[in-house]
Amino acid sequence: MLIKIATSSLAAAALAFAPAVSAADEPRTTGVAYADLDLSTREGVAELDRRIEVAARQVCGMDESTLGTRIVSRESRNCFREAKRQLNQHFAQVKREANLGG
Repeated sequence: MLIKIATSSLAAAALAFAPAVSAADEPRTTGVAYADLDLSTREGVAELDRRIEVAARQVCGMDESTLGTRIVSRESRNCFREAKRQLNQHFAQVKREANLGG
């Protein structure tokens, strides 16, 4: 299984920090694969949480540096929080079903 999430707030960040990108007004998407995980175990849930973190960081450009600073932009931080919220909200149901044996 693969869940995709789109972030609209990233468009503003992409415009501000990469004005040469022509598709900056298009939202970025990312996927989180989890079919290989046993979500009824702590280890499986921990790995899913790690993948959610990595995906949110990637789609929101949290690890991209801006010339002259290492500070992450406010837009990227907001995007990251929203992406994690959306992913966690989606996967809460998936985790519940796994714990119920579904």
